[in-house]
Amino acid sequence: MLAIYSVLIIAVSLVGGSLPLLYNWSSKQLHLFTGLSAGFFIAAAFLILIPEAVENSDPHDALLLVVVGLVAVLFIERVILTRHHTHHHEHEHLDDGCEHVHALTSTAAFVGLAVHGIMDGFALGVASMVEEEVGAALFTAIIAHKGIEVLALATTFRLAEFSIRRSMFLVAAFSLLVPVAAFAAVPLIDFMEGIEVGFPLALAAGTFLYVGICDLLPEAFHLEKRGYRAFLMVVLGIVFMYIITLMTGHSH
Repeated sequence: MLAIYSVLIIAVSLVGGSLPLLYNWSSKQLHLFTGLSAGFFIAAAFLILIPEAVENSDPHDALLLVVVGLVAVLFIERVILTRHHTHHHEHEHLDDGCEHVHALTSTAAFVGLAVHGIMDGFALGVASMVEEEVGAALFTAIIAHKGIEVLALATTFRLAEFSIRRSMFLVAAFSLLVPVAAFAAVPLIDFMEGIEVGFPLALAAGTFLYVGICDLLPEAFHLEKRGYRAFLMVVLGIVFMYIITLMTGHSH
């Protein structure tokens, strides 16, 4: 069953990730996609990651780690990497600077989603070995949001103007994270019982919040004069994620 789950998760991930990559979207359409992605990241942090982190570890420590995750990405993206970029590219055109920021956004999104995906994979592997019904329920929860998750990630690749080949490679690599983590968890079930799984989830939540609020929201409204459409796309992303939490039992 774990092998079947893995194949289906990979298939859904590849389909979701290919949508922003295999069609020549206009700049306005791509920025509206970004609004949808922003809503997804923000809702996923508040509705899935933070509640699960609080439930699986000390609430105060979990919330503190959410802040640590957000501040860490802020420091890396806006201090270290921006200073490095400014030092080496002082005379480059402004568009190149925007492209660099988009690349940082996609990197932060990839890292945050990767942590979440690995945790999902570990949970799926353990659940599938312990009880078949629990494994099936968790698989349903994962596959319900995996497509929109990878779609959001691929949208950041398009904004960063990654090549189609590079983007598809990253999407393919990301789609393997959950299956690989699931199979890796099987021989480590006894060892993993003493690990506070809430801590990495809390750090991932901080990453999600930063990417959604600080990176994706400004991009979503970048080309909008009044912002109505971008706002609706953000709300749609939040509502969509909320419906998924209700359908899959992630609501707390």
